[in-house]
Amino acid sequence: MADIDPGAEQEASFFSQYSLGPEEIAARITGVAPHGKRKDDGPYITNNDGAPYPDSAHSKNVGGVPNGVGVAHSAGSGACGYFECTKDMSELTKADLYNEVEKRTPIFMRFSTAFLSKESPDQGPSPHGFAIKHYTKDGNYDIVGLNWPIFFCRDPMQGPDVFQSQQRNPENFLDYNVTFDFLANVPESNHAAMMLFSNHGHPNGWRKMNGYGCHTFKWVNKEGQFVYVKYHFICDQGSEQLTWGEAKKKYGDDPDFFKKDLWEAIEKGEPVTWTAKVQVMKPEQADAAKLGFDPFDVTKIWPRTKFPMQSFGRLVLEENANDNHVEQAAFSPGSMVSGIEESTDMLLQARMFLYRDAQYHRLGVDFHQIRVNCPFMSCHGPASMGFGGSGNAHYASNSSVSKFRPDTAEAPYEVSDNIVSRQSHYFTECTHKEYDQARELYDRVMSKEARADLHDNTAALLKLVEYPNIQIRYLAQCYCINPEYAQAIYNLLPKPEFDFRKVRKIAEDAPSFGKERKFMPFGENHRLVGNPATIPTYQK
Repeated sequence: MADIDPGAEQEASFFSQYSLGPEEIAARITGVAPHGKRKDDGPYITNNDGAPYPDSAHSKNVGGVPNGVGVAHSAGSGACGYFECTKDMSELTKADLYNEVEKRTPIFMRFSTAFLSKESPDQGPSPHGFAIKHYTKDGNYDIVGLNWPIFFCRDPMQGPDVFQSQQRNPENFLDYNVTFDFLANVPESNHAAMMLFSNHGHPNGWRKMNGYGCHTFKWVNKEGQFVYVKYHFICDQGSEQLTWGEAKKKYGDDPDFFKKDLWEAIEKGEPVTWTAKVQVMKPEQADAAKLGFDPFDVTKIWPRTKFPMQSFGRLVLEENANDNHVEQAAFSPGSMVSGIEESTDMLLQARMFLYRDAQYHRLGVDFHQIRVNCPFMSCHGPASMGFGGSGNAHYASNSSVSKFRPDTAEAPYEVSDNIVSRQSHYFTECTHKEYDQARELYDRVMSKEARADLHDNTAALLKLVEYPNIQIRYLAQCYCINPEYAQAIYNLLPKPEFDFRKVRKIAEDAPSFGKERKFMPFGENHRLVGNPATIPTYQK
């Protein structure tokens, strides 16, 4: 039998759940025929072409830069207003909107429940999106972030998995197994998981939550010198969160509270503002070995004691947007203007491309011409206006007069090496250093009351997980942060089917859960670098 072509059997197995006719569906419903629900019998995780992946947690990269999602942030609200510069930042960046005190730049902002469906209540536990589109004279500039400063993964390969693991199971529209299974097997995710299961998972409305850019960006000045920055937008109305009990009551009373609260405040002319702040890190400070974490790792923060925040502007919302604008708004971390550039953050590098693909799918190829996305303040016009109109050639280079930016190109920076591989470059990977910042958050930043709410909120969802093995592995991640954290959640589970000693036993290996050891970082040079690159004289 060894010489028989398995193709027919594989084809029958693969398509066994597809294209069922009405007579077959009816036969299964009545019990005349069995449902035949087929377990996935594939030996490997594959791509859409059926080719097995070597690993699910490491993108192919060159020195830490990936080389070649679903539609997220679907439920939300939006409003119009302006960004006002309050401090001249021209010493650090040539970006026009940050270089003149009292200068106002029009903005459109969208808030969203990142992982919940459009029909979900505003108050459901979720990261909340915080996105700003600046309409500058040099083109549109987007900042796309969340209501906390970290994310659940750092490798772009896992980006879609973050969303899918926190959304409904398409098989039955239920299931908390997948959420905790993902968190249990991605050690670096548990810094953000603490925020999700804390009261920050359900803020008291869009206008009472902070916003963060999350990623590390570069600010470049007119001399071509750059620094690294992180954005913080601190809510002037006060940052407020709901307990899980308060959130449930509020979305029972009004599931659209967030949308209504923002709309009514703006209609009444009440202040809706945020103070824009920035942390600044010099390239020579971006040394993971000295910092104890990688500054380009989006699952980590920069300690404010080492990198203090400084105010440079404010966001003001003063006019409501209609629903079409909210639905049609397309934000991308790749929408940057001169003076603002990407860092060697792998997830940022990938999002700069992936968001465009999602927008083409959702809004069409001309989404940039939709009113809310159009660069109407630009003195240059979008690409479609630059070529192929008014007698201009529709390509470059050409014999006509082609104009390009007079300033220098993007500031070059060093990556770790010139090797194409799947090797991780993250300093903390597969080590207990992964939990240092989450432990600081739990032990020092959170109050006793905040920790108690975190335990209650987590246990309320973890008890819904059907498989003890997933519960054990997730609690092992919590144990690595603080054994008391894991024990407190365990004590709140109704009749757990396992002894807590199992959690303690496997916790030592928790940093390597879900990781292929062959892709662990090695050697002094196996980390992200980001130092300024020396430009040959002939290229200057």
